[in-house]
Amino acid sequence: MAIGRMSGVSEMDRYLTIAVDSYDDWDIRGVIFQGDNSLGVQFGSFAEMIINMDRLFDSVGAPKQTFQMRNLPGTSPEAFQMRSVKKAEKKGKLHTIHIYLRFRYHASWQGTILWDDGKQKQLFESGLQFILLADAVLRGSQEGKAVEILQVLNHPAISGVEFLDPGGKYMEISMTEESESPFGINYSRIISSDAADTLKRMGQKVTFTVKIMFMEHFTWQGILYWREGKAQLPFRSFKEMIYMISSAVEATITDGKPQEAGRSL
Repeated sequence: MAIGRMSGVSEMDRYLTIAVDSYDDWDIRGVIFQGDNSLGVQFGSFAEMIINMDRLFDSVGAPKQTFQMRNLPGTSPEAFQMRSVKKAEKKGKLHTIHIYLRFRYHASWQGTILWDDGKQKQLFESGLQFILLADAVLRGSQEGKAVEILQVLNHPAISGVEFLDPGGKYMEISMTEESESPFGINYSRIISSDAADTLKRMGQKVTFTVKIMFMEHFTWQGILYWREGKAQLPFRSFKEMIYMISSAVEATITDGKPQEAGRSL
C-alpha cells in the first residue's frame, strides 16, 4: 500500500552518522546517530541497521515512506526492539560513514553516502546499492585500498540482468547451513550472524527460496518462499526481502519453532 506524510522537520533529520565498530564479511556492528542527536541506536547486522534507519526516518516523517514494508504471514515487524545508547563521540572504532537520504521510493532508498571525513561521496539509488557501497568502503578501510566506485555500480547484483532468464533466477538462502552465495553476498550474515548462531543452538532451520524476476531501480523484484512457515509473498526491493527474512527469523527464535502460515494470498 502506498502511503505518504507531510513533514516540516529539519533537513538535519535526513542525515545519519553510522559509527561502525567492526566489520567482517558482511557482519557489521555499530551505532546510528540521527542529525545532531547524541543518543544513538545500536545495530548488530545490516538488517538491524536498515530496519532502525527506517524507524528513525519514520519517527520524524522524512523522507516520506511511499510504501509500507510487507511482512510474511505469521510474522510481525513490531517484534524488533531498538537498543539506544549514548556515546561520547559519534565516531566508529573502525570507520564512520554518513548518509543523506533524499527519498524512499520503490520500497527502497535514494540518497548519498559519504566517507573519509566527507572527502569521498557517492549517490545511491537503492538500499541494495547502499549496502554494496558500504561493504566496499569498509573493506577498503580494512585493506587500505581506495573504493572502486565503477566496480560497485556495475556489481552483478544490481546490473546483472544477463543472469536472469524469462523464468527468473532462483536461489536458496539458509540461516544455518553453508550454501552458495549468489552474487557474492553472505545473506545470513546480512540478516544476523548472532541470530544464525541462536538458531543453530535451538536446532531450528530457517530457509528460503528466492525467485528474482526483475532488476529494476537498482534493486530486485521477485517472490520469497519461506519453507518452514509454508508462506510466500512478492517483494518489491532487496530491502523489502530483507525485512521479510528478518521477521521470519525473529518469529522462529521468539516462538521456538516456525509458525506455519498456510498458503499465501
